Amino acid sequence: MLHYPIEWCDRAGFDTILILTLTEHQPAIQSYLRSHRAQKSSVEIRVESPSSLNDNLGTADVIRIAHRKGWIHGDFAVLPCDLVTTMDSQEVMEMWMVEQAGFDSDMGRRPRLSRRAGDADDGRRGGLGIWYETRGEGATKGMETDFIAVVPHPTENQSSSKYRSKGTVSSLLFNTPTHMLRGDDVSPEFPIRRSLLEKHPKLQLHTTRRDSGIYFFPYWVLKFIEGNPKMASLREDVVPWLAKCCWQNRRLADKLGLLDILVGSEEEDDLEEIPVDVGERYDVGSMSTNRACKLEKPKNEPSAEPVSETTRAIKARMLAKAEVPIPEITAYLPSQSKSFIRRVDTAHLYLFTCLYLAKSDPQTATTQVKIDPSASIDPKATVSTFDCLIADKVSIGEKANIKRSVLGSGVSIGRGARLIGCVLMDRASVAEGAKLEGCTVGRKAIVGVKANLKDCEIAEGFVVDEGTEAKNDRFVLFTGLDADASDASGQDSDGNCEDSDHSEAGNDEVESESENLTPKPATKGGVNLAVYPSPTKDLPPPYSLEAPAVTTSEPKATNAPGS
Repeated sequence: MLHYPIEWCDRAGFDTILILTLTEHQPAIQSYLRSHRAQKSSVEIRVESPSSLNDNLGTADVIRIAHRKGWIHGDFAVLPCDLVTTMDSQEVMEMWMVEQAGFDSDMGRRPRLSRRAGDADDGRRGGLGIWYETRGEGATKGMETDFIAVVPHPTENQSSSKYRSKGTVSSLLFNTPTHMLRGDDVSPEFPIRRSLLEKHPKLQLHTTRRDSGIYFFPYWVLKFIEGNPKMASLREDVVPWLAKCCWQNRRLADKLGLLDILVGSEEEDDLEEIPVDVGERYDVGSMSTNRACKLEKPKNEPSAEPVSETTRAIKARMLAKAEVPIPEITAYLPSQSKSFIRRVDTAHLYLFTCLYLAKSDPQTATTQVKIDPSASIDPKATVSTFDCLIADKVSIGEKANIKRSVLGSGVSIGRGARLIGCVLMDRASVAEGAKLEGCTVGRKAIVGVKANLKDCEIAEGFVVDEGTEAKNDRFVLFTGLDADASDASGQDSDGNCEDSDHSEAGNDEVESESENLTPKPATKGGVNLAVYPSPTKDLPPPYSLEAPAVTTSEPKATNAPGS
């Protein structure tokens, strides 16, 4: 589902997208780009498949690979492959620039030894992340969420009022996945440091928000990731540690190498001399004519002993590290009513997202093609046009009733069939008289005559027998089993006896592989974007009327526009 991130980048104005994927997926992705995006996007798109990339790597590991390969050259954004959102990407990027002092608001007083220390020249000092509300429509029990602590930005002296009308702009103090706070070996009480409460007594705690996986980072964060190779995940490692460095003792930031990155060094830009009083060097206020004059030193006072250049450099560095401000992570909490945003990593969320995108307000004009002209619909069939999407080459039989559903390319619906709140993928088939409600039907799956299914998931290619009745079931193909190899005598097709324990283990392994019922859709996009793998597989675009050429949940990354 490459069209999601690419469209997101088009709207934001990003100039380059770098797609990082596994070697086996690269040809399919390139084929999709050639056939679907050649004339539709002005964004430069690169597809890379480094040999070191595998499914076990975290998001920080993927970005580290891209950095070492020299594929990211500036500020960057990260988006997950399973994201579907209507949020305006250009507004998000502008918000990051405004909230992170796009004009170096310290007026040059920030102590630094290098012009490039912390990328201070362009003023984008910190990062930005987005956490969305999971409660409401589409929520399920046990949905993955994050425990986050934030402190809202003060309303005064802010130029981002238009963003605040669509959500809350806060400073992130702490975040961790809530599943890490549950379990038999985890205390039911969560300790909060006293120093955190002393510095931020008005902090707010959220447990129903989920990390969207959207991050905007300045370039120096790449140095931080590179300097801490044990940090594998942005969500669980990089972002939490950066947030903690803002309020914990500065020894933590020094231990993680953050202060060295922010201060920089003379080797980076060949400064001629490092002054002892770095603050005096950048103090614009010292130029004021109203500033009190310094008293001259008495002539009879002994002069200070000469100091070596090495000692001067050490003192300057210690002073700069003690005074350099640590950039914060801005947490944007969008309003649920203003924009739609979901991580589509379960079958339930996929179904909900498809139906949400299919639905349109009957009172509002739309350019969306709800029913493809090539679809064949019997005159006596009933199709709810405002909440259904019908793709090309769909066939709907006489007296069929279709409500609040999405039908993929080549789907066949038999006479008298009834579908409510269902998603049928390409070339799925529902036989005469069948009734489906809240079901997800995989590609080329077949539902038999007069089957009655509710809230079921049917795997790709599975055949549901005639007259089957089921509720909350998963119909999965057990591929790879030899029908002649597991008879009652325990012999294989060659007549050799098999070990029962080994056979059971093999069956369990096959079953676990086939549990990936319906691959999920993926979304990605961003500035200097890095898209990373998610635990999902291939799904067709929920609201696309085209036959999906490829769907992937591989990581990707993209270069931000110059500022």
